[in-house]
Amino acid sequence: MRYVNLIISFMIFISFSFGITDKQLDDLIGKDYKTFRGIDETGKVVNIKSLIKEGKPAVIIFFALGDKPGTFDFLPKMNALYDRYGRNVTFVAVLLSRSSPEEVKQLKKMLPLKIPVLLAYNETIKRYSISKVDVPYIVFIDKNGKIKRIILRPESTMIKERPDVDHSDYENKTQNERIKSSIQIIEKYIKDIGG
Repeated sequence: MRYVNLIISFMIFISFSFGITDKQLDDLIGKDYKTFRGIDETGKVVNIKSLIKEGKPAVIIFFALGDKPGTFDFLPKMNALYDRYGRNVTFVAVLLSRSSPEEVKQLKKMLPLKIPVLLAYNETIKRYSISKVDVPYIVFIDKNGKIKRIILRPESTMIKERPDVDHSDYENKTQNERIKSSIQIIEKYIKDIGG
């Protein structure tokens, strides 16, 4: 039993140790967004700069396949915001996986997800200090290419946001209520960056 407790403690320590720190998040705010390469839905390698047009705000949503609430419960709710603001704001969903474009097509149907997906991995993870415990990881970029806001885990009681916002009320909400609240908050931030 002692070994089981030790192993559980070690796993909890490891899972939280590799999450992004508050300082790392704070260091991104107000700076130019970090570029990275990925594979678009046609299988072509592209730079995120080719997707985010100068003078147009953007929302980048980093996600992972193994994250059920964030990917399968939260991400499809972003479709409504994409439908509403996609003409004025660039949306990109970045899958942090070694999946193929064919797997992306299947995933988009299954979720369903309208937002264009870009496959990315090591370079992206390093540039944004992303760990599995941080996704969905949403970056709001203004029309000047500056990061204005970041939200991690919007469906979770462990939501983290920079600039810092108190989400202690999430403790008393169901997952569906947290997702609904987060979508409302995200819509406000999209309007703030020029949606």
